Amino acid sequence: MTYSDYIRGDEVTLAVAPTGYRYSTDVNDSLPVTPERVATHVYESMALGATVAHLHGRDSDGAPDPERLPAFGSAVRELCDDDILLEYATAPDCPLGDFLAVLDSAPVPALATVRPGPTRHGYRSAAATSRRDTEQLVRALVDRGITPNLLVTGGPDLHEVARLREASVLPDPPVITVKLGAPAGAVGTPQSLLALLGAVPEDAHCFVRATGPNQYPLTTLAFFLGAHPMVGMEDNLFFAPDRPVDRNAQLVRTVAQLAQRSLREVAAADHANDRLTLSGTRTEHDDVEA
Repeated sequence: MTYSDYIRGDEVTLAVAPTGYRYSTDVNDSLPVTPERVATHVYESMALGATVAHLHGRDSDGAPDPERLPAFGSAVRELCDDDILLEYATAPDCPLGDFLAVLDSAPVPALATVRPGPTRHGYRSAAATSRRDTEQLVRALVDRGITPNLLVTGGPDLHEVARLREASVLPDPPVITVKLGAPAGAVGTPQSLLALLGAVPEDAHCFVRATGPNQYPLTTLAFFLGAHPMVGMEDNLFFAPDRPVDRNAQLVRTVAQLAQRSLREVAAADHANDRLTLSGTRTEHDDVEA
């Protein structure tokens, strides 16, 4: 992930994060919070070039519920078939054992978000996840044929990424997502983005996310530096204070058009699969073990 990747014209991987765990319909009533609506938003985004869907689970009231992730994954898989890679994610306070139980349910995702520990979330609380927990989670994911996607929200997380690489725990090359504007993380500025990307391993497949009005400018800057945009209503619910986002496809379209105007190809599903999934792993439709 370097500026040379952009100059060389390497394909760009587009990812969509249609719904999260922090906001709900009381903020924007267009936010999809049911499996069927999320699947429809992902399908629309896929038609514009998105090949990765970053999913959170929600219950019938729209509240965060990691146990519902398989229902969301199944709805997306039914509409999109294998043309979209599933990534599962949970809130910071989800016990790792509960997350692993979800990952053992069909459909098995291609990727899973890993928050390097120990980390803080909110202003006065800290995740109970330890460094040992993170290492065990990464190993458990690799054993299951699931690619760990390490979520980096600030400098301390990059120290943990380096530690995991030194321990030979991470697959090579690693998949990393840099997120700007997260609580207790780096602020959403170009300077923060440049500093974090400068410390990301050059061989990493790096996605970039940013919250609120920072989403488009910072993912655009990251695009020109060889990173890959991840956009969606999980991070950005408003184009402007009086103009809410209606569909995730609106946000995906902006970065798809950016790629087109920059003469870069958007990676097809099979190319994204080759880049982001662990080689030789078993898929749902194969009988061959890794």
